[in-house]
Amino acid sequence: MTRGTNTTKLKYFGVLMCCLLCMGVCGYVYHDTIGMGAISARTSIENRSKPKFVFDTTIFPDWATAGNVYTNPDDSTDDFQGNKDDLPISGIIVSQCKAGSNCNTLIDKCKPQDNGVSKDCRQLAEYTTDSHCFVSLFYNERKVDPEQEVARYIAHNESFGSMTITEAGVRNLTMDTPDGMKEYRLHYYDYESKLGSTIKRGNAIGYVTLTNGHVDVRSVCDQASQLGETVPILSRIQLTP
Repeated sequence: MTRGTNTTKLKYFGVLMCCLLCMGVCGYVYHDTIGMGAISARTSIENRSKPKFVFDTTIFPDWATAGNVYTNPDDSTDDFQGNKDDLPISGIIVSQCKAGSNCNTLIDKCKPQDNGVSKDCRQLAEYTTDSHCFVSLFYNERKVDPEQEVARYIAHNESFGSMTITEAGVRNLTMDTPDGMKEYRLHYYDYESKLGSTIKRGNAIGYVTLTNGHVDVRSVCDQASQLGETVPILSRIQLTP
């Protein structure tokens, strides 16, 4: 079971996931929070009272996660306008690996001090770099209208003019939260680059509304047809007080 903060063990994996987020054009990136990886014992104590995500990796051994990461007041955010209100409080990224790799066991073995050069870190990179999909969930105290937020996000990506974005369906999902089971809509999209560059075409986005904020939910896959593979993962991730 992955609980609390585990970022002390994931500098390399964190950088990799940030790169995948950019490839999928899926939005929020924890700037240096994941990339730096190391978090002090003092900060860990400070974050104990913050909501955190829980994901049972034993059920899905071929999906890797470092557990929760937390932002701090001095962090910056990619919310398109630099608004500090869009800085997530906590989040989790879970990446699909090569089938049969049991890649999540490599998280504890890939030490930050190895700088990504150890055998375990190289294997982790090999199993995840070409993965089909990954999911990310961020908790934020800002209140949103889910459908308006989805429309705003898609409009922003379309404003670059470098992609054709086509709707590819919608799924109704539920998440176990401090407010109980909450239903939300996960919107599927197919991204096609007009520049001929390689991107992950399958992108899904949804928002879970909570009494004290919202959860930003994303799925990114090589193709839109693969987004359904992330549904069992999203259905197993909980937000706890």
